[in-house]
Amino acid sequence: DSRRPRWFDQLTRDVRYALRGLIRSPLFSAAAVLTFGLGIGATTAVFSLVYGVMLQPLPFPRPERLMDLSHTLEVSGLLRVDQSDATYLHYRRANHVFTAVGAYQTTAVNLGAAGGAPGERVTAAQTTASAFQVLGVVPLLGRVFSDAEDRPGHAPVALVGQRLWTTRFGSDPAIVGRAVRIDGVEHQVIGVMPASFAFPDARTRLWLPADIDPARTNSAVFSYRGIARLRDGITPEAAQRDLQALLLTVPEAFPGRLTAGAIAATKMRTVVRPVRDTVVGDIGRVLWVVLGAAAALLLMACANVANLFLVRAAGRSHDTAVRLALGAGRGALSRSVLFEGLLLAGAGGILGLGLAAAGIALLQSLETGVSIPRLAEVGINGAVLAAAAGTTLLAALLVGIFPAFRAGRTGLMSVLSQSGRAMTPGRDRHRAQRALVVIQMALALVLVTGAGLMGRSWQNLRSVRPGFDAQSAYTLRVALPRAAYPTAGDAARAVVSALDDLAALPGVSAAGAVAKLPLDDEARRDTAVFVSGRSMAMAALPVIHQLNFASPRYFEAMGIPLLSGRTFERPDGQRAALEVIVTRAFAERYWKGESALGKQMHFAPGGPEFTVVAVTGDVQGTGLDQKPDQMVYLPLMIAPGVADSSGNAGLERFTPRELAFVARTTGDPHVLAGPVELTLRKLAPDLPLYHARTMGEVVAHSAARTSFTLQLLGIASLAALLLGAIGIYAVIAHMVALRRREIAVRIALGARPLDVRRMVARQALGLTAFGVILGLGAAELLTRFLAALLFGVARGDVVTFATAAMVLVTVALLASWLPARRAASVDPAATLQAE
Repeated sequence: DSRRPRWFDQLTRDVRYALRGLIRSPLFSAAAVLTFGLGIGATTAVFSLVYGVMLQPLPFPRPERLMDLSHTLEVSGLLRVDQSDATYLHYRRANHVFTAVGAYQTTAVNLGAAGGAPGERVTAAQTTASAFQVLGVVPLLGRVFSDAEDRPGHAPVALVGQRLWTTRFGSDPAIVGRAVRIDGVEHQVIGVMPASFAFPDARTRLWLPADIDPARTNSAVFSYRGIARLRDGITPEAAQRDLQALLLTVPEAFPGRLTAGAIAATKMRTVVRPVRDTVVGDIGRVLWVVLGAAAALLLMACANVANLFLVRAAGRSHDTAVRLALGAGRGALSRSVLFEGLLLAGAGGILGLGLAAAGIALLQSLETGVSIPRLAEVGINGAVLAAAAGTTLLAALLVGIFPAFRAGRTGLMSVLSQSGRAMTPGRDRHRAQRALVVIQMALALVLVTGAGLMGRSWQNLRSVRPGFDAQSAYTLRVALPRAAYPTAGDAARAVVSALDDLAALPGVSAAGAVAKLPLDDEARRDTAVFVSGRSMAMAALPVIHQLNFASPRYFEAMGIPLLSGRTFERPDGQRAALEVIVTRAFAERYWKGESALGKQMHFAPGGPEFTVVAVTGDVQGTGLDQKPDQMVYLPLMIAPGVADSSGNAGLERFTPRELAFVARTTGDPHVLAGPVELTLRKLAPDLPLYHARTMGEVVAHSAARTSFTLQLLGIASLAALLLGAIGIYAVIAHMVALRRREIAVRIALGARPLDVRRMVARQALGLTAFGVILGLGAAELLTRFLAALLFGVARGDVVTFATAAMVLVTVALLASWLPARRAASVDPAATLQAE
């Protein structure tokens, strides 16, 4: 068509020529597409994870204006605390920087089932009505809470999430107005929230009113998370200054335990930061490291394909000569190579998108043991497609730019001069191939070193002694609703009866109950501890310690050694013993060099004294990578001193409602699963039983993040070693093929096969040595990002770096073995006669 632009016809001819060339080389094309696909697929999958978790805006109107409100205290180091009911109310009423302020706390509830069947334990959020104003969310059906429903004494209401509405209630539109049983109490459903409303996180299925009573507040119990929406033109820094000024007036507005002196003594400060930062948490560092590993794999894949292009260009010298003789210009040669790269990268990009989608689906379906926020939002969207397209184009340019440049410099005489018997490879081509292999080996060293450091960290975590005997212990959690057990005595008697039944089971050597298991993810209790006999200056600034509640035989069931003293007395539901048991770390902090038995402490100024009756071994309560907790255990049937509204400290009988039962056996703990469940069903037939697992599984879960990072880096490093080995093999094999005549002459002059093999191996080792030297510097940079993820190993660990280098040397020798063997078996007579 004469109306078509000339450049369009030229472009069409170049594409057709490139496509024909690729079709005539099916093995080359398939290898390049597969290599591209793996590199682009890995990079796209990890980028989609990074984008979905860290970069994608939160699904709320103007999410950049959403702020998280918290505080810091300089007590036992820098301690982060959230909001009390008093600080929330004060900030909401008196601030000048937010359009709305809300509060919430994550919890879990028993959702009843029809017909008396066992219910289920679901994640819920107790949320103020104002939180929905902050988020700007509109329910799918019905309405959200009103301010009146946010106060104690109102009829119980609830909001359900779309997922629960679909799976539990069959998407029935008549759900609004229906009653559902939550913790044994009938609640009226007033609305259904959309699927996009994953607040506070994707696990949340129900929302309940916070029930904050302005007339009865406790300003020193920081149990709520704060959320607010910034006014236009206000920065987070300005908002933080405004709240800091308001913090100083909280004691006047809400008199209680949070006094002006306490604020000054603890150097209490307000913190205002974007909600997205709190949602992502510390998983961001892991994701950035893994994205870097995927990018390194992509570069290695590009280097491999570029090497294939260079080898292919050497084999097509005759075709190049013919095209030049027929009048093809240098631009045509360059465009041909570039279009081949674009076509191969495009096909690889399509393959990579499929692999990325499969990888994302697999990650979302697997139980990795690592909580990845917003994982359900990860997928192939417009931003990911754009990134994949950009990655594909970049890969095509990385692969094709140098071969295209070389093709553009090619002249007819230079090709013909290399087409006869005396044909020898060009030095610049050899230099390019070697440089690509060196880059591959350097990147491989970086990934292997990272995987090695994470591997050593994982081994170090596994070698940590948690302070209890994880073997042969089985655990299961239960939450006792107040509707079924109204008083602390009722709950205590039910727990004691269940423990007696568990202890009587065949094969059970001990049974106990505790509020929070070691290394568990359940919410911990922290409180200020006032140790009697300390100076007033120290008593004015108490240290925050973890508080736990345990039954008498819990320590035996868990295999926690009792170092001195006795365990708790058996609760009877009537008496509330004023006793505590402390860990060795706690005792050494306050009574180093003397016995802790008989010492006393209290948990509120002027509160009742609790006496230490025993000291136990230290337990890794928070994580294997943390120091043992300085913990205080209380009996199940007691509570610390609780200040009433007048500020007077009283004693309130208390039994924690959510408990973990632990049964120890002499054999496989899994055999206890059925008997333990049947026994605990006696508490209530419809009571949900959840988090059933062995303590060995709990310990393994505590190292999940390190294990997850290790697995991803391990896969990346294995892939890198494979790509590096392929690169070494391809270059050495090509060099052997081009130097076949030279090798034949050497053998004819008396060279032994061993000498030839050594010559080939030296070439591989030389390339590897350059790669190792280059990679050492890059690996040192990587370890800076890994430093926060390591445990028990320095980021510059010499053993790990040396081992990684030895692994690369071994891989290089293995990759060069077959080319070296072929070189040593060259027949001089046949080769020279053929030449």
